Amino acid sequence: MAKVIPFLPSVPDAVYYGGFVGIAIWGMLHGSISVAYAYLPFVIVMFISIWVNEIPAFFRVWFRLIAFLALLFAVGPLLVSPQMTAGRRLLFTYLLMAIRLIVFASFLGWFCGLSFVYGYSGFRGVTNQSMLLGPLAGITCIYSLYRFYISSRQVDRYKEMGMVVLSVIILLLAGSRSALGSTVLAAAFFYSRIYRHHITRLWKLLFAFVCVAVLTSAIWWPYTERLRSKMEGGRNSGSITGSRDALWDDRVAEFKAFPVFGVGFATVNLEYAQTKKKVNMESGTVEPGSGWLFILSSMGLAGFLSFFIPYIYTLYRLFQKEEINGYLLGALLFFFFFHLYFEGYPLASGSFLCLFLWLLLSECTKLISKNS
Repeated sequence: MAKVIPFLPSVPDAVYYGGFVGIAIWGMLHGSISVAYAYLPFVIVMFISIWVNEIPAFFRVWFRLIAFLALLFAVGPLLVSPQMTAGRRLLFTYLLMAIRLIVFASFLGWFCGLSFVYGYSGFRGVTNQSMLLGPLAGITCIYSLYRFYISSRQVDRYKEMGMVVLSVIILLLAGSRSALGSTVLAAAFFYSRIYRHHITRLWKLLFAFVCVAVLTSAIWWPYTERLRSKMEGGRNSGSITGSRDALWDDRVAEFKAFPVFGVGFATVNLEYAQTKKKVNMESGTVEPGSGWLFILSSMGLAGFLSFFIPYIYTLYRLFQKEEINGYLLGALLFFFFFHLYFEGYPLASGSFLCLFLWLLLSECTKLISKNS
């Protein structure tokens, strides 16, 4: 949580990644362990993309690779054992609850007018920045919708709908267009499965939602000020994605120059990157602008397909699932599918969203494998 909440003591990298290594080793030593081969090609391409490129030393690419593999082995879908599966499920549940608390605390901070919930990037709640708070609010919204449908008591349903409303308010205040759009699409996925056999009820629900949104627009419209200012700034610059266009162009240029194995795992090529200010020459950190394009540019078509194909297959299998846990996991995976177009964290092992994404993929893989 220190990666999310700035008020908590920071954890040294050695402890953070050492924890993942310890979890992976513990899982290997306790009980039988197997390899899920779906993501094995992705791991192989990581090594190849480094070996075939000359990567500047400041990227610390081997440290990045080892750190990412530690995370992947500990919480990802690659290594499977009964003990690791149970531990991941418990961690996944705890993280969902922690995210809800973070969103709720952020709402309380805003409601009480506390100054620390605002930072250089605008409203950030109790997190490091608004671009992190936005997706956390989106995850909370989808998770609360899920809890609404599994709740048996009416009072619990009212509480979950309250959390949905709070999550939407935080989404608007954070001003993350990618998080808001991804949440809407994820909610559409969730309801398309909930009412898959009751299309008429789904249309009635959609009509009721539109009516409520219109009738209450005077209440929630002022909270969209940050979103509207971003849209206005985009129109003035000639592109609503102006903050990402140059980064996307760099990733496409790198892919065209190195189409098979990319420019090297989780790195950029400074000869082709025009946005050099987005690269920290001391720490080697990169702001890629898009997760999908970053995989494509840094690991080439081989790396992209070895990640994209199992991802889409998992999403397709979850869409076919006839159980509400599958609807939740599918909606969350659908959320990340679109959010990764605008944020580049799938290879950033130090990012909380990277941790949550790979843990989610592990949970999704377990569910679709359960009855196959």
